[in-house]
Amino acid sequence: MDQQKLDRAIGRRLKILRTQAGMTLNELASRSGVSRAMIGRVERAQSSATAALLNKLCAALDVSLSDVVALSEKPPERLTRLADQPQWRDPDSGYRRRHASPADAASGIEIIVVDLPAGARVAYSPWGRNAFTQQLLMLEGAVCVHIDAKAVRLREGDCLDFDVMRAVTFENETKQDARYVIITRRGTSYGKM
Repeated sequence: MDQQKLDRAIGRRLKILRTQAGMTLNELASRSGVSRAMIGRVERAQSSATAALLNKLCAALDVSLSDVVALSEKPPERLTRLADQPQWRDPDSGYRRRHASPADAASGIEIIVVDLPAGARVAYSPWGRNAFTQQLLMLEGAVCVHIDAKAVRLREGDCLDFDVMRAVTFENETKQDARYVIITRRGTSYGKM
């Protein structure tokens, strides 16, 4: 899917989720800290949403980024072929994420494959409600995960369990691209690192 089509699909999905939550643009702006004008531009696909912006909107809507990027409203599937796995690229950092697991998998597990370019940094605000835990498994390269003030450096094969109740930043401090997998189980509760 090209970027323009993906921007339109993300915008439509955000509007649907906002409407389903019974929120006006003003209410979502107030809850998320994102301006009403910016939300409107994203919903109309007049602006590509960054990872940080989508994180704020998803937290305010109580949905995961996968709920927005996977763009699926089909019944649960057991198999998703590589060619059918939704991919999204953050226009600011070049960060790429591929939703590998079937949409709404019966297991409740989401598997996201992330490519973080050399020198890239992606910061997420803490979730205020319905926070969840996840694990990061390094496949290639290295990343530094900043959880509040704590920095954890990961190399190939390392696995980190963490939550999104605090600010989390993923940083590739190296000169080579990094690839890792994020695994989340829907409905998992907040835990301490």
